[in-house]
Amino acid sequence: MNQEFDTFIQQSINNPEQLCEDLLLQAGFDFLKVQLQAYLDKEGVTALTFTQAIKVARKLNHHETDARFWSALEAFYLAVGDSIDNDTKRKRWLRFVNIIEELQGYTGSQLINDKRLRNKRVKRLYLAFTLGWEHLRYIAGNEDDYNPSELVLATFTDAFDHDHD
Repeated sequence: MNQEFDTFIQQSINNPEQLCEDLLLQAGFDFLKVQLQAYLDKEGVTALTFTQAIKVARKLNHHETDARFWSALEAFYLAVGDSIDNDTKRKRWLRFVNIIEELQGYTGSQLINDKRLRNKRVKRLYLAFTLGWEHLRYIAGNEDDYNPSELVLATFTDAFDHDHD
């Protein structure tokens, strides 16, 4: 799974001018779903749908996961639906981005280097997505030595410092 994820991230960041929120939302949903299921499997619980999985995970009260993280995943899920329905006016994924940025303690609008607002927002989405994916992977019990967000940060910013504390 990491190979598929790596390929997806590499292809995305190698051509930053063609970053696409719809591609990230729809492909990223599958990556998040796998990591969320891995976390539930580790905890010995099951869920039939993504939204049910979020509700179950929220009730587990993982000591390193703020309740707002699950709200961010719900916002991501709603944004995926908007993307599939081709509802381009709604930008629910910005809620996902804002929650992840707040939880991580950074402001993406100041961190990401791009003068065009749309590009800056999409780059923020990619960074927030990788951070969310990493957190799910981390609480699922995987070693925290795999950090694709560092690659995204290195590509879209001048400096980075990332820790899962």
